[in-house]
Amino acid sequence: MQVSIRYLAQLLNWVLLEPYVFGRTSFLRIVAIGIAVNCAQIAAHAEESSDPGRANKSAQEQDTAAAAPVIDKIDVRPGDRWTYQVIDDITGETKSTVVHTVTELKDKTYSVQSTFTPYGQSVGTSTLQVFDEDWNLLEDQVWTQNPANPSTGVQLPLKLGAQWKVHLTSSRKTPPESHFNVDATATVLAYEPVILKFNKTYDAFKLEVDETLTNSAAPSSVVTSKATMWFAPSVNRYVKRILETRVNDRLQSRGIETLINYARRHDDN
Repeated sequence: MQVSIRYLAQLLNWVLLEPYVFGRTSFLRIVAIGIAVNCAQIAAHAEESSDPGRANKSAQEQDTAAAAPVIDKIDVRPGDRWTYQVIDDITGETKSTVVHTVTELKDKTYSVQSTFTPYGQSVGTSTLQVFDEDWNLLEDQVWTQNPANPSTGVQLPLKLGAQWKVHLTSSRKTPPESHFNVDATATVLAYEPVILKFNKTYDAFKLEVDETLTNSAAPSSVVTSKATMWFAPSVNRYVKRILETRVNDRLQSRGIETLINYARRHDDN
C-alpha cells in the first residue's frame, strides 16, 4: 500500500495535537509517533527511489544552481558569430536560420551583421543591428531604442536572482512614423543546464523579460511580449530564446531561437 507523506504528516500532527485521545503519558501515543515518523521516512525514500531519473535531474539542477557564477564581463570580439534556427512554435514550422556576426566594437557597442535565410533557400538577407555591451538592442534597420531594449540581453553583473526595470521609447526610423513607450521588467530566474540538439548542453542563466508597449496614437491597443532566454557565459550570448507577443492579451506569435553553431574569428597567422 502506498502511503503519501502528506497523509502521514497529518497523522503525526493529529497525534501530537490531540494528546487526550491516547492519554498524556500513554504508551500507545509514543508508539504511534514512532510508527508515523518511521513510515514517513520509508515513504519519502520510496518516492525518491521510484523515479531515479527525476531525482538525478533534480540533484543536477541543484548542483548547477549552487555553482552559479557572477558574470562581470562579456568577452565579445570582432568576427565572433552565432547561428540560430528559428521555429514558429505555433505551427511547428522551421522558418529560417540567422547568423549574427560581430563586425566591430565601437563606443561601447557591438555592430552586428545579421543574415536571415528563409528555410529551404540558399540566399539570405543581411541587415545591421547595434547592441550595447550587454547585448541589449539599440537599433536595427527599422527601429531605434532609447535606452536599449533588454529583451535580447542582460545586465552586468549578471547573477542569480537579479532584477531590473527599464522604461524606453521605441521609434520607427522609416515612414510611417510611430513611437511606442515600453515598460520592461527583467528577472534572472535560474542557473541551469540547457540541452539543445545533438545533446549539446550549456550551463545558462534563465532570464524572463516582460514588456508592455503602448502607442498614444492607438491607446486601445496594448501589446505585450515575454522573452524567455538562456544566456550561456561559455558562448557570450543566449543559446535559446522564446519570444511570445500578445495584442490585448490575445496570442499573436510565439517563436523559438536555438543555437546551432558558435565560432570565433579564425586567424591563420
